[in-house]
Amino acid sequence: MRYPVLTSPDASTYLFARRSGNPVEVESLIKMRGDGPELNQTFVDGLREELAEIRASYPDGLNQKDANLFEARAARAVHEGVPHHTEMLADPDFWIWLAVAHFGEIVEWRYGEPEAGTSVANYGVGARNENLLYRLWLRAELVLDEEAKDRYHLVGSGQIDFYRSHLFRQGYANARTFARALLRYQYPKADPSAPHLKVNQIRELVKRLRRLRANLFLEILGESECLSVIETEAASVVSL
Repeated sequence: MRYPVLTSPDASTYLFARRSGNPVEVESLIKMRGDGPELNQTFVDGLREELAEIRASYPDGLNQKDANLFEARAARAVHEGVPHHTEMLADPDFWIWLAVAHFGEIVEWRYGEPEAGTSVANYGVGARNENLLYRLWLRAELVLDEEAKDRYHLVGSGQIDFYRSHLFRQGYANARTFARALLRYQYPKADPSAPHLKVNQIRELVKRLRRLRANLFLEILGESECLSVIETEAASVVSL
């Protein structure tokens, strides 16, 4: 699959030139990568329409609660909308292209449209996991439940900081069953944003789980087994 990319240096060139009032054509910076048939880019229009519709639900901008609701809905849209080609999805330059060339308006709006422009890290420049489009896709990817009628039913649970700190940056999240189990453990209530453990407790639990990862092959465990592991470690944390 041949797909478009925008490197971090080229994205920086484009963003800073635009913000300084001397814009360059982004098309001149885009390159193609990979082999075989070329990616059909028509998915971009559909995704743009979906995200615009979600954005319209928040005419006054995003407070902290609304930001989480927006990201939960947008995560599903991005995961459903972006074609699933493994090499492409694993390439940070593809996500930079998507964010910079097509969804700059959404990125700026999500972060409050600061006068000088949001941090370029939110486009993935120098910080892959901060790329808004990639982060939304990853939120859905990590907790996807293929056995459920709605495989995205868990995407609405949890808060942004939980995903960033306790899933995206942790090696144990490579095991989707473990990621789902931890999400379900920390957010078991009817309110999908109400956590089980306090901030200091979940941080301590994550430290323990990270150490445990070195000696336990999580990929072979079922979700119920993963939950048992988490509950055992959490019991020690709560008793401190």
